Amino acid sequence: MSTQALTLDQLRAHLSRVAPMRTGAPVVSTGLPRLDAVLGGWPRPGIVSIHGAIGTGRLGSILPIMRSLTHRDHTVAIVDPTGWLHPPGLPGVNLQKLMIVRCGSERASWAASQLAASGAIPITVLLDPPPLRTSAHRLMHATEAGKSTLFVLTEQRDPHLTTPIRMRTIGNGKIEIERGAPHQPVITL
Repeated sequence: MSTQALTLDQLRAHLSRVAPMRTGAPVVSTGLPRLDAVLGGWPRPGIVSIHGAIGTGRLGSILPIMRSLTHRDHTVAIVDPTGWLHPPGLPGVNLQKLMIVRCGSERASWAASQLAASGAIPITVLLDPPPLRTSAHRLMHATEAGKSTLFVLTEQRDPHLTTPIRMRTIGNGKIEIERGAPHQPVITL
């Protein structure tokens, strides 16, 4: 085995010990076959950043998993600091299993971290929070503690949020996917 291959194997082993959610972590189907073909599924635990203008399909990309979980009797939480979400506008989601938290912008990341860390909520959606800055690290630890997935939906990309999957919704069902570190190749679906 070459020195480079050995070094890569050692690095992968080290990363799997210190950051298991970032290397080969369990995933859950997105419910969208073309997205599953690219991503393999949503990370669990982990954070997914989805950004794009309102009306371009940010929520549409996660509706299948919301439908699936709520119809299997799991609660899905949405932290809506701006109060714009209209739950009946989520087609097919069992509203009896949907928790909406409207806590204002100042408490949004705190509320999302509490829900994600609880272990009782498989996915939490954080809608249009203010820039996360120092909260981003806390949110990552919360998903690891609760073995949950957090979807952060924003209009603009949040540079403070480190996540293995970033998506930008363009509209008409089109999305751009960026995996890993910034400046990696972008996949357009």
